[in-house]
Amino acid sequence: IVLSGGDDRLWKMWGFPDGNILLTGEGHTDWLSGCCFRPSGTQLVTSSGDTTVRIWDLSRRGCILTLRGHSRAVRGCSWHSCGDFVASASMDGTSKIWDVN
Repeated sequence: IVLSGGDDRLWKMWGFPDGNILLTGEGHTDWLSGCCFRPSGTQLVTSSGDTTVRIWDLSRRGCILTLRGHSRAVRGCSWHSCGDFVASASMDGTSKIWDVN
């Protein structure tokens, strides 16, 4: 499985080796800059030019939390290995650690 995000404002989960799209998520209002699975594999995090970071639940097939606090585009995101925290980095010159619980 591979995740991708781009200028179309969507994230896509691809199955390989066939290359089939398994899931697609929409909700960001600008390009996606990053996407990353939670260590448990049940959720993912995305970052976007719309200044937000979003948490997606794969079983619900939707966004369950929108993190706001950056004032410019968010350029990247990542889960901490414990799965309780997300890091984000923004063009506003800040990085944030979010407690997603």
